[in-house]
Amino acid sequence: MASTRVLWRAQEPVIYTCSVCDSEDNVNWFCNDCQEALCDQCKEYHTWWKKSKHDDVVSIGKVNRQIDKPVSEVCKLHPGKLCDGYCCDCDMLVCSICLSQTHKHQDWKHLEDEFTLKKQHMKEHMTTISAKITHFKNDTLMLHRAKKEIVDNIDGMRKEVNSQRTKLKAEVDDIADTVLTELSALEKEGLGQSDEVRQQFEKNVSELTRLLVKAELKNSSNVSIFETERSLRSTLPLYDVNVGNSSQKIPSFVTGSINRSLLTEMFGVLIRSKQYAKVDINSNHVKQLSKFTVGQNILNICAIDDRHAWLSIYNHKGLVLVNREGVVTEEMKLDFCPYRIAMIGATDVLMSSDPSSTSVYKLSLHNKQVTTFADISPHQASDISINKTGDVFVTTETPDIVVLNQSGTIVRKFSCGKDISLYITSLSSGRLGVVVGDWGKMKIVMTDESGTVKNRWTGELDNGRSARDIFLCKMSCDEYDRLFIPDYSNNQIYVLPSDEKQAKCLLDQKHGVVLPTVVSVDKFGNVWIGCLDGTVHIIRL
Repeated sequence: MASTRVLWRAQEPVIYTCSVCDSEDNVNWFCNDCQEALCDQCKEYHTWWKKSKHDDVVSIGKVNRQIDKPVSEVCKLHPGKLCDGYCCDCDMLVCSICLSQTHKHQDWKHLEDEFTLKKQHMKEHMTTISAKITHFKNDTLMLHRAKKEIVDNIDGMRKEVNSQRTKLKAEVDDIADTVLTELSALEKEGLGQSDEVRQQFEKNVSELTRLLVKAELKNSSNVSIFETERSLRSTLPLYDVNVGNSSQKIPSFVTGSINRSLLTEMFGVLIRSKQYAKVDINSNHVKQLSKFTVGQNILNICAIDDRHAWLSIYNHKGLVLVNREGVVTEEMKLDFCPYRIAMIGATDVLMSSDPSSTSVYKLSLHNKQVTTFADISPHQASDISINKTGDVFVTTETPDIVVLNQSGTIVRKFSCGKDISLYITSLSSGRLGVVVGDWGKMKIVMTDESGTVKNRWTGELDNGRSARDIFLCKMSCDEYDRLFIPDYSNNQIYVLPSDEKQAKCLLDQKHGVVLPTVVSVDKFGNVWIGCLDGTVHIIRL
């Protein structure tokens, strides 16, 4: 069709339409003067018409298109009239009749003027397209480079992991070979000593047998008896049965326990800026990973990775390391019942005791030694939290909170008001979340490390309601500084962003969490929940 077509010198071949009658049949001619395609019949009229009979009409294959001149097309509304104008308001080509009738009050231009402008716009568009192509090509190249960098990075880390694996295996093999070599030496030494003793015993038997025979032969006269008895009296002490007849001590091998935390620290850990993506808290999206029971009230949970956590259990003298399926993988026996626990790196555990004492204890997982880390007398140690700079915060079930350095020295004390401090959690921002108060009147205060209160939460929820008679227990925070707070009396876990005054309910009755006493969030965002009956729930948001 010939509606708004413009022919260009460099245009790809198309199916031509007669510029006069719009026919697509037998369009075999082109007028270089008029820049029009013509069918056989219209070509005859064109060469017969007085104004165009001298035009340069050639076969369609010898077209001489003019790049700088627009090709006028026949108006669809007024046949025989060429569209030599352009209506800017309607964005369409028009003929002179169209201009005088329909478009006379609108903004229009001569076709050649608009053609020049459109041509300039086309150049600008093509420049923009080229720039965008270049941009996307560069982005694609950068993505390829980033992909290669990631692959190379991971390949490098994979090599380091395998190298560490080889080194650790070599060390284990060397230790095992040393023990086995020592066992072989002990075996050789023991067998050699046994042969020597046996040979001596056999010699003693032979000599004593001869003495016995001699004694029996000399029993015929009194003189011989006296002489023989005198000889035996001096000889028999040489054959003391109590010398060299004791059983040889057999060596024993005491199997060591496998300390996964220490192995992890020795092997190395993968550090990522964020271990998991921040998601909105929605109880409908909670996924339970596992559930198990240890049979006693869980006093504290300290998750060390996404699969293992240390537990302190009511009336139990020791710490228990469990995996996500509830299997005990290690147990540390203690002389007291630990109450609250906090990890220093991957090798040491700080503990308070149950019942409360003035001491904060330190357990080295490397050598399994327990020492007194600090004595905060006259205060009794309750909950413990360690911030990212290594300061140790200890609540005392009084308004005072004691701050210790890594040597266990008291560096300062502060309070959050007149209410007693119960539980404390250090946030990555440097703030502290502290549970203060008593049954039914508990609240959480957000403070800086000097004790200046920045925010308070007394049970306000995002649904416009407030939780009543709340009994808050040991809480935890994730790497986005959101507090996960167990409410013992309402069978609920609340999530409170550190800079907000309203919390969300994470769980409801369908999740089966009853009487929660402690929450711990591991570095992968999994939430470990301990309950009064000894049940541990592990959930993922």
